[in-house]
Amino acid sequence: MQRLVVSLVLLAAVVVSLVPFLAWVGLGVHRHASPVAVAMAAMLLVYVPPLVSVLSRPRDRAIGLAVALSAWSFAMFAILPVYFPGERRQAVATGLGIVGLGRDQLPQRLAANLPDEPAMATPEMAEAEPIAVRGPPPGTPLTDDQIALPYEGEGRRLSVPVIFGNGGKELELEMMFDTGATYTTLSTEVLRKLGVVLGEEDPRIRLHTANGDRDTSVVLLDHVWLGDLRIDGVAIAVCDDCASADNGGLLGLNVAGGFNVAIDADRREVVFTRRATFDRKLDIKPFSDLSATFTRYPGGRVEVSVKLENRSRRPVRSGLASVKCADDVWTVEIGSIAPGETGNTRRKLPEHETCEEYEIALHEASW
Repeated sequence: MQRLVVSLVLLAAVVVSLVPFLAWVGLGVHRHASPVAVAMAAMLLVYVPPLVSVLSRPRDRAIGLAVALSAWSFAMFAILPVYFPGERRQAVATGLGIVGLGRDQLPQRLAANLPDEPAMATPEMAEAEPIAVRGPPPGTPLTDDQIALPYEGEGRRLSVPVIFGNGGKELELEMMFDTGATYTTLSTEVLRKLGVVLGEEDPRIRLHTANGDRDTSVVLLDHVWLGDLRIDGVAIAVCDDCASADNGGLLGLNVAGGFNVAIDADRREVVFTRRATFDRKLDIKPFSDLSATFTRYPGGRVEVSVKLENRSRRPVRSGLASVKCADDVWTVEIGSIAPGETGNTRRKLPEHETCEEYEIALHEASW
C-alpha cells in the first residue's frame, strides 16, 4: 500500500514537471535551436537539480524526489516570466505540439487553461543600431569650367569655401551661399585684412538683408576664387551683421550668378559650372555713372547720346545701355572705357510714338 502511494505521488510530480519541461522545449524551438539541444537542455534544467538534491538522502528518496521535483517545477514555472516575459503560454503550447500531445488548436486550448502570466518583467529592448557611415558615391568627372566645393549646413543655410584676393593678399573664408543676396558681403574687419580702407568716396547702395534694408558702402576687390575658377573685379558690400562666427558673409549673385549651380546632396558638394556668358553689370554699376540726352528733330527723328563714366580702377571692356519708351526698348552699345574716363555713344532711335520721357539703364557690362 505504501509503495502504491509513493508511486502515485511520484507520478503526480512527473506530471507537474511536464509543464516547465514543455515550456523549455517551446522556448528552445522559438529560438530555432536544434532538437537534440532543446531536449537535452529541457531535461537538464527540469530534472537534474531535483535528482541531485535527493542523492544525499539515506532513505525515502522517492518521496523526497517527488517533493523536490514538484517544488522545483513550480518554482521554474513561476519565475519563467522574469526571463522570458510574455512567452510562457505560447511556449507551453508549442511544447505540447512538439511532443505530440495535441494537434492543430488543441495545444493552444490546453495552454490557455494555465494561470495568467504575471507582469514581472518586460521583453529585452532592442539594441540601438550604430550609424552606418557610408562613403559618398563616385562623382561625375568635372570639366575645366567646373568646380565642386564641399558645403556645410542643411537646407537654405549652406556655406562653401571662397578665397578673396586684393592687392597681393588672399584670405579664405566660409561664405553663406544665399541665392537671395544680390551682392557678396564682407565685414569691415575682413576688408581691413585684405588692405581695403573704407572712405567717404566709396559708392553707396541699398542692401536687402534678413535683418532689414540698409544703406552701405561698396568696394571693389581684385578677384575671387571658387576652387580654381577665378572671377576678377568683384563688388563687395560692407555688412558687419551679415558675418558670424561660422561664416564671413553672404555669397551673392554677383559671384554665384556667373555659374550654373547644382547641389550634390549625396557627396555634400556644390558644383559650379561656368556659364557661357557672365554679365558683370552688378559689379560695374556701383562704380559707374550712366546718363543720356535726347534730341528731337522736326519730322520725328530722335537721337540719344549715352555717356558711361567709369569710376573704378579697372577698365570696362564693354557696356550696353537700354533705352525705354513706353513698351519699346532699344539698346545702345558703348565701347571700352579706361579707368576714370567716360565713354560716349550717339545713336538715332527707330521710329516710335512720341514719349514724354525716356528711361535709361545699364543693360549689360563686362570688365
